[in-house]
Amino acid sequence: MKTLIMGLGRQGFRILELLLENGFDAVTVYDRSKEVVERAQARFGNRIHVMNRSPLGENAPEVMLSSFELLIDALPSVWSYPLLQAAAKAGIRAVSVSFLEEDFMALDNEAKAVGALIVPDCGAAPGFSHLMAGYSVRQLGGASRVVMKLGAIPKSPMPPFFHSLTWSVEDLMEEYVRPAKVRKNAHVTTEDPFESVQEEEINGLKLQSFVSDGARSFLTSYPDVPEMEERTLRWHGHLEFMATIREAGFLSREPVQMGSTAVIPIRFLAKVLEKQFGNLERDDMFIMEITVESAEGSHVHFYNMPYNSENDVFGLVNSVAVTAAETAAMIRDGVIRETGVKPLELLATKAVFTRMADAHRRHGAVVELRERKR
Repeated sequence: MKTLIMGLGRQGFRILELLLENGFDAVTVYDRSKEVVERAQARFGNRIHVMNRSPLGENAPEVMLSSFELLIDALPSVWSYPLLQAAAKAGIRAVSVSFLEEDFMALDNEAKAVGALIVPDCGAAPGFSHLMAGYSVRQLGGASRVVMKLGAIPKSPMPPFFHSLTWSVEDLMEEYVRPAKVRKNAHVTTEDPFESVQEEEINGLKLQSFVSDGARSFLTSYPDVPEMEERTLRWHGHLEFMATIREAGFLSREPVQMGSTAVIPIRFLAKVLEKQFGNLERDDMFIMEITVESAEGSHVHFYNMPYNSENDVFGLVNSVAVTAAETAAMIRDGVIRETGVKPLELLATKAVFTRMADAHRRHGAVVELRERKR
């Protein structure tokens, strides 16, 4: 299958590794960083082809994309929506790991009309989290409550931060200020992340959680579920640290004038945190507990992807990459044949769920489903 990977950051590079391991033999890559592309060429040689200019620089990017059968979007989210628009026009299949601000479901009719498939939010969470929850809603014949708890956390947290930096620090900071969409009493509403901090114990780990904006498409994919939320997990100490930072104004995007220079506090903070805490121990884990309750019983999924020391891959990065790469493989193999815009919760058949869970296990994750009947 002729495949194009756009973006070779941590996630895109790991997806490339996994696709090549899984028998993809016609892979083209693009990244605006010459250094990153040269690293990929040194590692994979003639197993990959290099695209020297971005389709997004063309007047009709869909023309360039139409020479491919499959697109993997691992670009920063600001570039992802126009790329997926072009993929829909080109009539190809696309898997995106970007966290889009735009409403990707707006592309559904156009994609269906030309036989294209777009799988958005195809990472760890949202992504595999939504697949697990969607599978359980289907198996239970509906649900009264869905709660997705998850977090990428260090194995050994160190004060005063009690956290690790495994992805965009500025995007991480956004989690503490962005209002989170949830469904309460059958109505969609928004909550402040710090309004409902909870104590948690997940497989013996004593943590805290706060509501986060990751329910996303699940709110519209399963509108009959009256209670639905995503909660992000953190070690004790981290939320107290971040609450103080927020109260002091460092998470603001309102510029502060320093002499002749306008400084945006959240960007300044991201740089400081990366400098101060960016070299902490790399050993981390990405954990999830997905609970789906119904009149028939309940499902509780437990997931833990540890740091991959052999390949120096963070747990969260590996989880994102495995989800995207296995989705691509299922498209190639005809397991996924749908058209239109389909987040993973809308592809949650038993075949897709089983194959995805097995793929994560092969790459080191613990994936368990605990079922209870009423």
